[in-house]
Amino acid sequence: MKKIPDGYQNEFLFVLEFNNKKVKELNPLLREVVDDIFYNVNEDSIIKAWRNPCNNEKGDILLKIENKTRFISVKKGSRNSVHLESIISFKDFLKELGVSDKIIYYYELFHYGVNRRDYNQILSSKEFCSKNKRKIKKINQALTKIDIEKIIDRFILQGKISEHRVSGIISGVPNDFMWINSNDIVNSIKSNINRESSTVHISSLYIQPMNRCINGNKKYEWCKEFVQVKWYSLFDDIIMQKNRNLMEKKLHKYHEQEGNTQTLQN
Repeated sequence: MKKIPDGYQNEFLFVLEFNNKKVKELNPLLREVVDDIFYNVNEDSIIKAWRNPCNNEKGDILLKIENKTRFISVKKGSRNSVHLESIISFKDFLKELGVSDKIIYYYELFHYGVNRRDYNQILSSKEFCSKNKRKIKKINQALTKIDIEKIIDRFILQGKISEHRVSGIISGVPNDFMWINSNDIVNSIKSNINRESSTVHISSLYIQPMNRCINGNKKYEWCKEFVQVKWYSLFDDIIMQKNRNLMEKKLHKYHEQEGNTQTLQN
């Protein structure tokens, strides 16, 4: 019997938690998700939930209340992969965003782990970055100058071919998870745009080959031709963004109170 991947099992568990429940029956964690993406929802409305049969879309599960449907991405654990595409289409995407041929060539060297002193050797990411600090710096400098919202749409919210945009990400399991909506995802990535690293990245998103296949294993040879994007700090970044939102609310409330006080004094 073929084992269902752990990630898919987790998605099915979330579907079971939402499906055929009334809004008012949800626990506080699940209710936060629904209230955030369905506005003025009726307490007695029935939620319909199912797993997205299209595995190449960013939305893993779908929620429907009355005539409104929302797509949600579900992640679990650490080292979360948020995007995968061929290196050919990735290079085309970079060109569309105005990245120079020279920088794209530098990325290819990094991607394949090319050792220009010994073409028979494939360098690991750590080895390549250590030997090519200037190239990595040039790549990262170029990436910070492109349209970050197009990057976020491509890597997280919509993808390369999907017609549907996700409303947010659930990170965790049904009884213990964090939720972040699409607007806060954009704000989080923008807030971390100046994050430094010795490897290729844009903000919190780390770009790398799916597998360099350094050991020459034919089973994974095809992985060399795919670019993978990982959001290693997803859980921590969600917490940081929620703290930023809380501070903004407190500041807004403070300014409102100050304004009311001044009005009364006048």
